[in-house]
Amino acid sequence: MKRTRQLHLWIGLICSVFILIQSITGLLLSEKWLTGSGGAEMRPPGAMTQGMTNGNSTGAAPSNQSSNSMTPSTAGDQGTSGATQRDRPAFNGPGPGPGQDGANSLTGFIKGLHEEKIGNTNVKWLVDIAAISMIFLTITGIILSIKTLRAQGISRKKRRTLEA
Repeated sequence: MKRTRQLHLWIGLICSVFILIQSITGLLLSEKWLTGSGGAEMRPPGAMTQGMTNGNSTGAAPSNQSSNSMTPSTAGDQGTSGATQRDRPAFNGPGPGPGQDGANSLTGFIKGLHEEKIGNTNVKWLVDIAAISMIFLTITGIILSIKTLRAQGISRKKRRTLEA
């Protein structure tokens, strides 16, 4: 039992560092204003930017642009939601199986969570609260693990001095 607790403590401590990094970077990517780039990328998907659309740097209006094409600066922000990147379709992963519309499948649900939506409901605030909670829980877990390791070190020293 003691060995299992030690294993749990060390694995948890090591993994918590990665969970902390993942939570912080996810929150930073979700909330652009935290990095100081708040208003620069706040435009609707597919919005035209002056001078740079689909690799056209001359400022001329593109001809016969489909509704799925996007500017290079927004193509990366849109992930895999049916976008095209430089006149080729973005990778969307495997499509829905027979009888599935994609939105009701597990893949559609997971994809929606990463786009901060459940169905058609915007849950950005819920995702942010979850990220902040994970950051808090991870930091306090690391602090408690360090305290436990210190206490174990002190008790080992006491045992050694009593045995000697």
